[in-house]
Amino acid sequence: MGIFASKTKRMRFWFLLSMTLYPVLHFLVFTVYVNFQTILYSFKRWNVATGNIDWVMFENYANIIDRLFTDQSYKYAMLNTMLWIPLNVLVLTPIAVFVAYMFSKKMRFHTFYRIVYFFPSIISIVIITMVFSFMFSPNLGIVNPILGLFGLESLQRTWLGDPSTALGTVFFFCIWAGIGFQAAILLGAISRIPNDLYEVGKLEGITPGKELIKVVVPMIWPTISTLVIIGTSASFTIFLQSKLLTNGGPNYSTNTAALQIVSLVTKGDYGNAAAFGIILAIIGFIVTWTIKYFLDKNQTVEY
Repeated sequence: MGIFASKTKRMRFWFLLSMTLYPVLHFLVFTVYVNFQTILYSFKRWNVATGNIDWVMFENYANIIDRLFTDQSYKYAMLNTMLWIPLNVLVLTPIAVFVAYMFSKKMRFHTFYRIVYFFPSIISIVIITMVFSFMFSPNLGIVNPILGLFGLESLQRTWLGDPSTALGTVFFFCIWAGIGFQAAILLGAISRIPNDLYEVGKLEGITPGKELIKVVVPMIWPTISTLVIIGTSASFTIFLQSKLLTNGGPNYSTNTAALQIVSLVTKGDYGNAAAFGIILAIIGFIVTWTIKYFLDKNQTVEY
């Protein structure tokens, strides 16, 4: 019997078709077609003034590679992009693990603290970057007055306007804004750990620190690995934070590769933008796959 042999089967067929048609079309248009066009654009040169399009083969790729070694903005863009990876792996994720562990202990006011930590994750990034920039403003912010209150006037800075502190301030913003999301994911993983393991640990007299390292981290390692992989791949697409806080400045000190691509597109340099995007995707794939390879060497756990 065919799929249209009965009314129930016909209704089921049309229902499944209606549910899958949009995501399939979305994938074909915004993933397959867009990526295919990007590859084609990387071999072309666009003249925005005249509208002429010329095939230049690998000239755009050679141009981008040359700029990575000679142009200051491209150097900072690539360096800062690579710095996002250890920031996520060595700073953000470990802090999120610790915060999630503390929340799992249901300390006093833990519900309030969970809301405070997760709140930046649900607010528009435009709003939280605006609030953050006001906090660190040399004239209107509260950071410099607090430092002055404690006699630390020597540490007062134009935080987002000083090349020596701008990148660190942007990094601090990303950690502050990203802890809540990762902690929420990790808290869900921690909640699935059997209570028997905690009881055994208490009988052996382990400290909370050892419990975190010896029990919690091994049991939630698959979730930690997933967050590390997501954070690593996202490092190659980050641009909005730097764009909104510093616009890549001062002196390109907070520029990122993705922000540099946006700048090329804004100028109408689509060929070089596409070539840079392809190069960045290749580098991102290699780095992400390498980190995943080493993470997968650790034995996963089953609950």
